Amino acid sequence: MLDIEGKFLIARPTMRDTRFREAVILVVEHSRSHSMGLLINKPVHAPTLKEIGKDFQIKTIKKQPNQYVFYGGPVGLNKVIVLHTPDWESGKTTFKFNSEVWASNSKEVLTACMEHGVTGPKNWAICIGQCQWSAGQLEAELLAQNGRLKTDAWLTCPLDANTVFGMKYQNRWKKTVNRVAQDQFTRIFNHATQTQ
Repeated sequence: MLDIEGKFLIARPTMRDTRFREAVILVVEHSRSHSMGLLINKPVHAPTLKEIGKDFQIKTIKKQPNQYVFYGGPVGLNKVIVLHTPDWESGKTTFKFNSEVWASNSKEVLTACMEHGVTGPKNWAICIGQCQWSAGQLEAELLAQNGRLKTDAWLTCPLDANTVFGMKYQNRWKKTVNRVAQDQFTRIFNHATQTQ
């Protein structure tokens, strides 16, 4: 089984599926039975933060300049997941990917992020919906028959907080693709110089 949980899945420039063209997906869960991820670079116009706050009965919404609600994927569009920094935790409803990015799916995290006067995580992003793959489906999309990575659908790279919280969403795809290309070039160059 591939080790991709807590990593980015990035659509290759040759991605044929228009729903995932230029997508950057955080793989939230990857097991033998299924995989789940969140798109982090496709904002939605509705629902707004204010509408989500109203739905969850959050009293007074903090002003959130440059804060977006992201289309996490086509499954479970009534589900809200918050990606956030590790300075806030909600027990069993918090998933820890690394020391920089966690995710929670509770009213408590929404209140902490959005309600005026309540202290929440320093950085956060709300996703509605999620991407899902059935057992073995993601591996089939990633691996060719010979076990090597395919070249027509997805790239993978480590998760980092700057991509999720610090970078403009419009730049996330291009910058992660460039990062993967640079990492691959460095590996090839290092291998070539070691074998001489």
